Amino acid sequence: MKRYLILTLITVSLFAQDYSFDIPGTEKKSLEWSGNLDGKYSVNQMRTESPFYQLQFPDNLSDYLSQYKMELYLNADYRTRDMGFHLKTHSSYYNDSNADFDLFEAYGNYNLSFNTNIRFGKQMFNWGKGYAFNPVGFVNPFKDPENPELAQAGLLSMSFETIKSFQNELLKTVAFTGIIIPPNETINERYSEVDNTAFALKGYGLIWDTDVDIMALIDKNGLSKYGADFSLNLKENIEIHGETAFFIDDSVSHFTNGQLTKSTKDGNSWLFGMRYLNRWNTTIIAEYYHNDFGWSGDDWTDYLSVATMAVFNGMQPSSMPSMGMTAMQDYIYLKFTQPEPFDWVYFSPSIYAIYNLEDKSAIIGAPMSYSPVNNFSVTLWPTIMIGEDNSEFGSKQIQSKFDLWMRFYF
Repeated sequence: MKRYLILTLITVSLFAQDYSFDIPGTEKKSLEWSGNLDGKYSVNQMRTESPFYQLQFPDNLSDYLSQYKMELYLNADYRTRDMGFHLKTHSSYYNDSNADFDLFEAYGNYNLSFNTNIRFGKQMFNWGKGYAFNPVGFVNPFKDPENPELAQAGLLSMSFETIKSFQNELLKTVAFTGIIIPPNETINERYSEVDNTAFALKGYGLIWDTDVDIMALIDKNGLSKYGADFSLNLKENIEIHGETAFFIDDSVSHFTNGQLTKSTKDGNSWLFGMRYLNRWNTTIIAEYYHNDFGWSGDDWTDYLSVATMAVFNGMQPSSMPSMGMTAMQDYIYLKFTQPEPFDWVYFSPSIYAIYNLEDKSAIIGAPMSYSPVNNFSVTLWPTIMIGEDNSEFGSKQIQSKFDLWMRFYF
């Protein structure tokens, strides 16, 4: 409990420096609603020989499967001079018997002073400078490298932030963010052990025109994660960025003699990338990502062998752990975006690739968006996964897919 008291005293002292009392008066209030309704239709070419497909669809060996769903995003923002409330919800609908509602964000904020505020509730954080990956995103939601800009659920937390600017060429701005994170594990679904409370801290500085962050995560075992990132504009059209994170006694999974085993170890994850805008208005994003906790090629081969045995033994899909989109150690991400090519107004095509350096497999996608009128867009999004049968992307249950995505804004 001592570290909690120390962190609390630091927080109070930071607030005390900038706190000011104002006499209440007439305040301008505003309430804004926004959102979008999405309709998505997908045609998937399945890889029926994949053990992952056979586990997920044991009674269906069709080469093509389709999926249709609707998604509703509804946002509300209420603001006064010093306070605000922010709400983001997400609903998905497949059919009358399969519909879900998710609370992405619901938090209130109060400005203690011009440069200090506190927030409480479920809120989304975006730590890190990477586009497709975020090694230092200790409090971020899961990011899908295929669609990094997709809205995600936030984190139940209480946070505070203070920022200060200087008339100095070396150091122009500093900021400090502290986050209190209640435990995920609960007793009777309502109570938690106080010692399981975690703290996330981030310090920011604009140093010689370079954005620099230093962050850490402290849990019941003490300092468990720490890292840093930077972003620098070399020229008006060239930006470079990087992240590095260190994990102490973090969990890692392997298959040993057909059994899933878990252990802990120290490790490092890092990213280096760039953005480039050329004279034809083409944006290029390139990133290299490494993760010490990712699997090797042999680990993936063992994983495939266990999945094949699970199919042979008639096991349920839940018997196999999900490894996510990027389960291995080294990846290259590359994306090209060209708005309005050939003077085609309101049309914005792009193409991206996620390449696994270990087994030479890849995902290639080409989303093409068109907005003929205000508040409406349609996107055609073909995707293919290529690689050897025993590679990561070459063994996925989906071989290729074609998405039609229509979105109405309001």
